Amino acid sequence: MTGAGFDVLTTGGRRFSDGRLVRTRLGADPRELALPGGQTVKTSGLPSGELLAARRASGAPSVTVTSALAPTAPAVRAVLPLLGMLLSVPAVRRLAVRGMARMPLKAVPRPRRHSWGHAVVTWPDGAGREGWVRAGDGMDYTADIAAETAVRLARGAGEPGAYTPAAAFGPDLATAAGGVFILG
Repeated sequence: MTGAGFDVLTTGGRRFSDGRLVRTRLGADPRELALPGGQTVKTSGLPSGELLAARRASGAPSVTVTSALAPTAPAVRAVLPLLGMLLSVPAVRRLAVRGMARMPLKAVPRPRRHSWGHAVVTWPDGAGREGWVRAGDGMDYTADIAAETAVRLARGAGEPGAYTPAAAFGPDLATAAGGVFILG
């Protein structure tokens, strides 16, 4: 984790509620999701670029983003605000960054064969829909999305302005980068 990575701990979480971006506790909204295919994964809230992308793509007034990278254990989630306050002190933050930089990394097997994106949309009338996107390794998929976006922009595709990749190119971008949609 870099100094920038510690920002997540010091700033807390975010979500959209009734159209407004509001602060939340890091690790809020813990959930256990049943993945297509039978495995389960625990997730909780953390600030992420997907929050703004989901809000813009859906137009939904309330959006929450959770991740399997966020802590889900109750004891860890309970100490996150204290840890965030400590890491907001510059000397403590520098010490923590140096300590993390010295930690040896150990290769571990992937917990699942696929990475998953998940969305639940509920309309004002109460009707809802759930969907998934399945990809290989999540970090590789993110790089593939960026590369496909760059190729399309280099070819002159897209409109002038500022857009998320999905808003600029639609769901075809996800499938072109190797994602598979599964609608529930």
